Amino acid sequence: MADLRFSRATLAGLVTTVGARVQAFDDEAAGLGLAPEEAERLKRAMGFATRHVVADPGTTTADLCLHSARHLLRGLDLQPDAVDGLILVTQTPDYSSPSTSIGMQHRLGMRTDTLCFDIRLGCSGFVYGLSVAYSLVESGLDRVLLCVGDVASRMVATGDRSITPIMGDAGAAVLIERRESESFFQLHSDGSGEKALFIPHSGLRADAEDADKPGTMHMDGAQVFNFTLKRVPPLIEGILAFSDTRAEDVDFLVLHQPNKYILKNLQRRLGLDDSKLPTGTQSVYGNQNSASIPGTISGFLAEAYAGRRVRSLLAGFGVGLSWGACTITTDRIFAPPVMTYEETTR
Repeated sequence: MADLRFSRATLAGLVTTVGARVQAFDDEAAGLGLAPEEAERLKRAMGFATRHVVADPGTTTADLCLHSARHLLRGLDLQPDAVDGLILVTQTPDYSSPSTSIGMQHRLGMRTDTLCFDIRLGCSGFVYGLSVAYSLVESGLDRVLLCVGDVASRMVATGDRSITPIMGDAGAAVLIERRESESFFQLHSDGSGEKALFIPHSGLRADAEDADKPGTMHMDGAQVFNFTLKRVPPLIEGILAFSDTRAEDVDFLVLHQPNKYILKNLQRRLGLDDSKLPTGTQSVYGNQNSASIPGTISGFLAEAYAGRRVRSLLAGFGVGLSWGACTITTDRIFAPPVMTYEETTR
């Protein structure tokens, strides 16, 4: 069982950057072939309203994450050479090879003895990446920069009504440093659901059974919904038990933000409301994939995280199928509101 416990690592700061172009669902609906009544039904049920995507098709995940990282280091009064490791979690790297994190190391001006690698995960990626960053600091590194995000609008087919209105573009940067603080992680995987969310023809395996699918994100909505309701409530119960934490002692439960329908069902199952479990990210910024947890903190909870000690339960779940949760405590971290990427900064 992947149960992890750390005592000498903490999250010191967090910045999220989103694409500059605001895409309104009302403007997209007709192009997706949706009748007005159907569009209204989807807005109410799924929370479709707006999403932020990159304005320039040449903007990459690395660009968004570097924008966040530079603001984060500046806000923490740190030089790039004070960081020992850089991890990038993304499904949309600059290249299939080499690892995008290594190019980011150079662009940030970090030392050549900096540890760098990519992790290929989606919706669970922030929790997984955080566990790796914590473990590296626990093992002896002083500071690790964790970057997470996707230019998800590049993964979907134009006109695909099942997934196009969902996806937003974002890149977040988080700094983990050595300091006494307890944290607990639980991580899970089930590859039997690998085709619930996948991109056919995107690697070396091209099955004949998927020949009719385009090389963009394919989603089995019913399977994803059932997976979420089956796995996430036990995930929350499990991490609370492992960390010996009562639900009422958690200040915020920050979940991956797929859509309003899934989140409201989870709220009802868990007996929580928006004051403890925010649900608005997808309706404003879109589904930000691995950046949705930091994106929710930056978008809706920045003042709380910057102003006081916060005990959080974070949970990500989705593509893989992969899911994980953690409990962490932060204390007046650097956490500005969401930033918008200016294309001229690349």
